[in-house]
Amino acid sequence: MTNTTLHPHISTTAEPPVYFLGLPTRVIETAEKTNGAFGIIENVMPSGFASPYHTHHLEDEAFYVVEGQLAVLCGSDWTLAGPGTYIFGPREIPHGFRVVGDAPVRMLLLCAPAGFAQFVIDLSEKAPALPDMTKLISVAAKYKVDILGPLPETPLELTAKANASRDLTTLNHRWINAFNERDWETERAVRSPNFQAHLSGSAEALDNNAWSGFMMAFTKAFPDARITIDACIEEGDAVSSRWTLTGTHQGEFQGILATGRRVKFTGVEFNRVVEGQFVEHWSMFDNLALLRQLGAMAA
Repeated sequence: MTNTTLHPHISTTAEPPVYFLGLPTRVIETAEKTNGAFGIIENVMPSGFASPYHTHHLEDEAFYVVEGQLAVLCGSDWTLAGPGTYIFGPREIPHGFRVVGDAPVRMLLLCAPAGFAQFVIDLSEKAPALPDMTKLISVAAKYKVDILGPLPETPLELTAKANASRDLTTLNHRWINAFNERDWETERAVRSPNFQAHLSGSAEALDNNAWSGFMMAFTKAFPDARITIDACIEEGDAVSSRWTLTGTHQGEFQGILATGRRVKFTGVEFNRVVEGQFVEHWSMFDNLALLRQLGAMAA
């Protein structure tokens, strides 16, 4: 590039998209704007869309999923990428992606250096149109991109995981039912490796080990504890429920010796889901009602 002076600039959604492979696309950054350092592209892709299986020889790529779910193949490794997932795809490694689930995907693609952004511009149309595969292969060769053929089929286990994370209400019920049945293997499988729980009265978040310890201590104090979901709603990557817990105080709980009393209290929880697992849990419940029923606090 001969231009050495960079200038601040802004790109907004008010600018009309172009259509790359028939899909609405925003070319946010180009070589002209960044001295060839990088390009940024925003893609919106419908359910079922799959890119060709291909290899870049001149640039590295990075993908950031804003909405929806992608099954991404990079080399021989498949990844289920939901909102907030970042994937780096180095040059010389075959890759591609497929939209899984019912929802469309909105994704940011960064390429460095910026040549691939011009490839997108060269293949774009002003209105939706079916891709011209002959033209695609010809232009790809110009930009040192090998089109290797259709993307391989997504593994069934990845598709099942995508379906599970899409039906968040079912996932939430599975978690609660696992608690009720003391099925700790299933309960743990619903939680992601970096799970964090935020509870009423707890000064710090609980990780997986601390959460499991809390569950063990609680069910030891209330062996017949059972949760009933009174209402459950989901939106985006989150599911919330209102529940009622009943049980009998038969063991020590927070320094209170067993009283044999029946308890009943309500709570509300919020769970954020990534790749079919709970990664963030917030629970607010009526601590005062519980302590009063245990006789630890005056009514």
